[in-house]
Amino acid sequence: MVMVNTDFIGTIADDEEVPVDESSESDDDAVAVVKRKQKKSGAKEFNSEFTFEDNFADVGFAYDPLKYVKKKKKPASTLDEKIFKARSERKKKTQEDEVDEIETTVGDGNISEDSDLDETKTDRVRAKESRKKKSVNSEPEKQKFEESIDTYDEKMTFADMNLSRPLVKALSTMNFVQPTPIQSACIPVALKGRDLCACAVTGSGKTAAFMLPILERLLYKPKSQPMSRVLVLVPTRELAVQVHQVTKTLSQYTKVSAVLAAGGLDIKMQEAALRLGPDIVIATPGRLIDHLHNAPSFSLANIEILVLDEADRMLDEYFAEQMKEVIRLCSLTRQTMLFSATMTEEVKDLAAVSLNKPVKVFVNSSTDLAMNLRQEFVRIRPNKEGDREAIVSALVKRTFNERCMVFIQTKVQAHRMHIVLGLLGINVGEIHGNLSQMQRLEALRRFKDGEIDVLLATDVAARGLDIHDVKTVINFTMPSTIQHYVHRVGRTARAGRSGRSITLVGEKERRILKDIVKKAANPVKSRVLPPDIIDKYVSKIRSLEDDVQAIVTEEEEEKQLAKAENYMNKTQRLLAEGDNDQKRSWFQEHEERQLVKRSQTLGSDKAILGGFKDKKGKSKSQRKRELTAEDRANYEIMKSQAYAARVAKRSNRQPRIRTVVEDEPQAKKPRKKGGAKQSSFEAELTNVGRKSVKGLRYKAHEARKEMKKMNKKPVKRSQSKSKGKVHKIGKKRGRR
Repeated sequence: MVMVNTDFIGTIADDEEVPVDESSESDDDAVAVVKRKQKKSGAKEFNSEFTFEDNFADVGFAYDPLKYVKKKKKPASTLDEKIFKARSERKKKTQEDEVDEIETTVGDGNISEDSDLDETKTDRVRAKESRKKKSVNSEPEKQKFEESIDTYDEKMTFADMNLSRPLVKALSTMNFVQPTPIQSACIPVALKGRDLCACAVTGSGKTAAFMLPILERLLYKPKSQPMSRVLVLVPTRELAVQVHQVTKTLSQYTKVSAVLAAGGLDIKMQEAALRLGPDIVIATPGRLIDHLHNAPSFSLANIEILVLDEADRMLDEYFAEQMKEVIRLCSLTRQTMLFSATMTEEVKDLAAVSLNKPVKVFVNSSTDLAMNLRQEFVRIRPNKEGDREAIVSALVKRTFNERCMVFIQTKVQAHRMHIVLGLLGINVGEIHGNLSQMQRLEALRRFKDGEIDVLLATDVAARGLDIHDVKTVINFTMPSTIQHYVHRVGRTARAGRSGRSITLVGEKERRILKDIVKKAANPVKSRVLPPDIIDKYVSKIRSLEDDVQAIVTEEEEEKQLAKAENYMNKTQRLLAEGDNDQKRSWFQEHEERQLVKRSQTLGSDKAILGGFKDKKGKSKSQRKRELTAEDRANYEIMKSQAYAARVAKRSNRQPRIRTVVEDEPQAKKPRKKGGAKQSSFEAELTNVGRKSVKGLRYKAHEARKEMKKMNKKPVKRSQSKSKGKVHKIGKKRGRR
């Protein structure tokens, strides 16, 4: 056995220096020494996986609005937890799942979405022919274009529009291949700097139609100094967030910056972002005016492009005062673009936004719907208005329990339906104005991601929101106007996909139904639910009333407790630090705001609650009995009808006279039979004919005579004529 000296065997440690013979050192050995020294000092080699990004969207101030949502203190338990707790306690008491019992009794709980519901006995759908009896093909290309769209080309592509390479690359990333009709018609006109008034069906790509020419102009004309050059106004916060996300996606390969200024987000972070002068500002009117009056470094003096998305809503009386203030602060030399799905062809309020020779692009009529939308209506019999909750619960529970949106008129009823459907075992969420911005965005995100199956919403989610693959839209009551109906059902059947809308219609709502049926391109269906199914769900909801009231009471107690805690914390902070907060100003006084708010009130609770209320907020009739389902349904209908009455009253007003009024209005000449109607432009032209010139001279001569008589100046005339005139006047005086 050979013994080996182990003193000469071992490995080199990381911190051990290896002696190197200088005489035998070569270039390779020198490189090895440098590597060992770098390893000793802790230096790392270059990462082979490192790549350069060509995404310049976050250059400068990286402002992600969703990270700065105002987060309120989390309550003791959420609404879903309260509902789950109530259901668990109910199961323990009854020892049976009553929801499964209803499904086994009916026996058709396994109906798939692809099955034909027309052949089932429980849900009979009778087809009704349209009154106009139109023969409509299923091809979506059959769309009526206005004659004014003479530049529209069906074969046009994004490459033919001569867009910049960064925009073309972003479009390819978003899988945009062929432009939609509204994009093909609007983008070439908007690139010329012309004012636009565009109308197209919902889901036709209006956001990209105005954002692509905006980005192209910003790239073509770079700014010399940081300033805001584009302003996009939208009516709701959720729509503002969506437009901001689309803008960031389209500008991901450019250096164009966009900032979101909407309510519910951190106002300090918005001020810091606006102070840097972003290129595009996407805002809601209220928060924008707040920044204009309280942020000294932000103004609209350099705005080059103004965009009003959902323009018919922005020009409504609800935003009237705010829009006047924004227009007053905007630059006079700007390009203005109006976009909406329900724009009237007259556009009476165009003068309010000072359009300069606008181009009307009406790809579709203001009440056109998607060709692949299936419209269904459920008739509510007289004295059966209280069955609406049961009908909606039956539809959602038994058939349409996936990717479904339910629109409700009031916030209170939407919250109640959330509790009722949750107790029935449905995965449901809600979005309305009584929730915080964080709760609204979270509910919208969960519905988009498929975490909840049914989304209950008011009209705050009816406009512009692009939610992928919504299969069904259910209207708890008929919307107040056809325009509201178009926007609600437009959440489904978007971008070529199919969808279904179901609307509950009572006797008081049949007038709007007739208008919808007359203008429908496809046959309208009537859905009939068996009476025994409705009765089962009515009794089921009645049995849940105690749990509903308990949850509502618990929520109210938590709300009051949180309010008292916030007040106490605010008081302690004021005692410790003092009142150093500068109050933010507004362009209206408090009295003016209250006056405008009262004028926009849709209706009062007296019509339902019986008039005078006591100190506890209950009327005499309500003290004896609580509100029934029929009372709540009538209140929903009353709210819709009140708004419809206001819209009708506003439409019947006399138009505001904007021309110069003459001293002596001329008598209206009767138009000749068979002659063409004279336009207002032709009426202002001067006739230079011989007879017309003589008439004008005669009128001027008579006017001078009247002026001289009023000034009592002698008239210089011949003696014979003056005597004759005096003689005639004398005769007249003698007769008198």
